[in-house]
Amino acid sequence: MCLRCQGWSEEELLARSRRDIEVHGWGLIHVEGGAEAGLTYTVGLTRFHGHPELVVSGLEAEEAAGLLSELAEDVRAGLRLADGDVLAEQCCPDHRLQLVRVHDPRLLAQAQQIYASSAGLVPALQVVYTDDGGHWPWEHSWADGHWCQPVFGRPLRS
Repeated sequence: MCLRCQGWSEEELLARSRRDIEVHGWGLIHVEGGAEAGLTYTVGLTRFHGHPELVVSGLEAEEAAGLLSELAEDVRAGLRLADGDVLAEQCCPDHRLQLVRVHDPRLLAQAQQIYASSAGLVPALQVVYTDDGGHWPWEHSWADGHWCQPVFGRPLRS
């Protein structure tokens, strides 16, 4: 659901995110993609859990929220994810996940508004998923045309 599309102001969106962070330890932001793939990201893992924020692209808001919420719960319980980690998650048993450091974390605008400081930008990891055949989006055999999943960094593993 796009709250900005429903007439929410920037101040209202930030207040909602801060409230979600205080109540749950993180919040989720979904950005509609229009002609391109949308993205969803966490806000709050940095402050409360000392962990990079997480972002996923190319999934519907509900599916992205389920994936990121599961991973954020794991982070809250002590899991530390790093660039290059490969996971198999219960929420998507037919796909592998790989964490890729986001080269330009300004993409997570609200996380930067809330947490960026003179020390630098809030770091982020993208949760990249395989297609139905187990291929990564950077592989030649990726299911071209079925999904659009922009990758915002360079994978450590191919």
